[in-house]
Amino acid sequence: MDALDWMIVGELQENLPPGENPWQALACRLGISEDDVVARLKGLKASGKLKRVGAVLRHQNSGFAANAMAVFLPPPGRTDELGEKLAASPMVSHCYERVPCGEWIYTLYAMIHGRAEEEITAFVSAFAAENGVERYDILFSREELKKSSMVFFGRPGNEPG
Repeated sequence: MDALDWMIVGELQENLPPGENPWQALACRLGISEDDVVARLKGLKASGKLKRVGAVLRHQNSGFAANAMAVFLPPPGRTDELGEKLAASPMVSHCYERVPCGEWIYTLYAMIHGRAEEEITAFVSAFAAENGVERYDILFSREELKKSSMVFFGRPGNEPG
């Protein structure tokens, strides 16, 4: 990776500029063309140096006033199937299988966002009923204490070697 590649990846650790075309705005910040940004990102992905570019939704700024972690104990042998169904919903931003711990029996977790708590409750209840899930719970968020993007290395200009 050359210095410009490191700068692009470093910029991706920050918030992308808001708007319809963040790649163009990013290119302007770096003093290069949008085509150069896209070509370099494609090259980094093709080489395996960049796995993906993902977005972090600031749900409070997008009209989603409620969010909750829903936890489920799927019927035996159905975790993958039900996890895929949950993950396919536009209301779900994260979906995980986890090992149960002590008295905490749940193995399927989904972060669900809605306009109101009632919307989330209705979604989770319907999902459980339709899929034969008898044990589940909904843990509503009350306050966001931290939300940040992953940082894998220092600011541009502080790249390794």
